[in-house]
Amino acid sequence: MKNYLVFDLGGTYIKHGILSADGKILENSKFKTPTSLEELYKSISKIKEESKYQVSGIALSCPGAVNSKTGFIGGVSALPYIHGPNIKRELEELLDLEVHLENDANCAALAEVWLGEAKNNSDVVFIVIGTGVGGAIVKEKKIHKGKNLHAGEFGIMYFESEIGVPGTWGTVSIGQLTKRISEKLGRDIEGIELFNLVEKAKDDFLQKEIEKWYADLAKGILTIQYVYDPEKIIIGGGISSNQLIMNKIQKKVDELVEKLNVATIYPEVKACKFNNNSNLIGALYNFLYD
Repeated sequence: MKNYLVFDLGGTYIKHGILSADGKILENSKFKTPTSLEELYKSISKIKEESKYQVSGIALSCPGAVNSKTGFIGGVSALPYIHGPNIKRELEELLDLEVHLENDANCAALAEVWLGEAKNNSDVVFIVIGTGVGGAIVKEKKIHKGKNLHAGEFGIMYFESEIGVPGTWGTVSIGQLTKRISEKLGRDIEGIELFNLVEKAKDDFLQKEIEKWYADLAKGILTIQYVYDPEKIIIGGGISSNQLIMNKIQKKVDELVEKLNVATIYPEVKACKFNNNSNLIGALYNFLYD
């Protein structure tokens, strides 16, 4: 069975692994994100040369508006140096191997439709809720990218939230939630700590803020359900590993459907299966089946 070298490009770390053609991770590690494209290329080349496995190709999960056909990455991201050069062509020339690249949220979605929560589904929506809000739209197990490669940017949907701030649905991100809570508490707080405080201390202020967050999240999920009507809506990001949070999200969505006389579809909301490894697995799927 052939093996592949896969990279997940992040703003802080570059994760990488050797994956077999059936999606199994044979080995994986990470290194601090380089400050230049030249250093990134050197690191990738070194990892390939030092690997004990013979690899048949290179797959990359990248931030930004990735054009997997041309090899260019548009938009903006935490890695400004990847926007502009033809990453695909330059790496193929450097490594003498076929190279494929895809957007990171799209990769996470592909991992789920290949081997994860949506392996028995064709049409799904993947929503990543973390520092920001992003996602992907999957049609017949293929990513729908849109004319401008921005399909699935759910965080940019115009939205009026429960906290009375017109803006975008990005306000439901864990980054925005913890920022609001930190400012009111007068100290920095992390997402996991926040939910632990709510669960244990039963603080009235925190409870109200979290309830508003669940309500905003449910509104966006129901909107997406009726725009695209997917079989499942899959949640990624840190909260997806907390089953209590996932259960509450489903409950809030169901309550919203019951509240609206015109709504009859109950969205099926599920947690992603692969979490931190999803981008690696999805990047390989993109390489094999794009």
